[in-house]
Amino acid sequence: MIVVKQLLKHCGSAFGSTSELYQYEAADVLIAVFPPTKKRGCWTYVTLELHKKGSCECVMYSYHFDPGMIAHLASAASQVSKHWEEDQIRLHTGSIYRLEQLIANQSQLQYLLATPLDFEEEGFEYFTNGDEVVRLMMLHAISETEAAFLREYGFEALEALFAHNEVDSLDVMRHPAI
Repeated sequence: MIVVKQLLKHCGSAFGSTSELYQYEAADVLIAVFPPTKKRGCWTYVTLELHKKGSCECVMYSYHFDPGMIAHLASAASQVSKHWEEDQIRLHTGSIYRLEQLIANQSQLQYLLATPLDFEEEGFEYFTNGDEVVRLMMLHAISETEAAFLREYGFEALEALFAHNEVDSLDVMRHPAI
């Protein structure tokens, strides 16, 4: 619980706000939701107990508060935990997780892709308290076709495609780049 409080403080100081906490028993994970501030124009969702399973935490963003985002993050956390427990595979850049349902009604995005944190200050993505090191990773919503492209061509190719098409990672209603 000490690390959870330290992570919460780490995130709160970076995001400039206090959070609401949500517990998801099915995923056995606590999720903090930080509202937008004048400096940050988006909602930020962060797992706080996933570090027990592979030394990582997940971060998602949205333009508007959506309780469904909390459920999606919990679903991804459950999958990350399962991969760690069964295969000792940690969350890493390019990991993808299928959601049980679309990220939002009428969206075409049904997967989450793990990447380095693009929207945060340098150095934020690693938290340490001297005993533990926890990596924070961003989860982007992607489509079936984008997930297939990633599997075939790799993360760098998908990243280049997103940059070329100026994909807005926070727009869960966006059209797939492919």
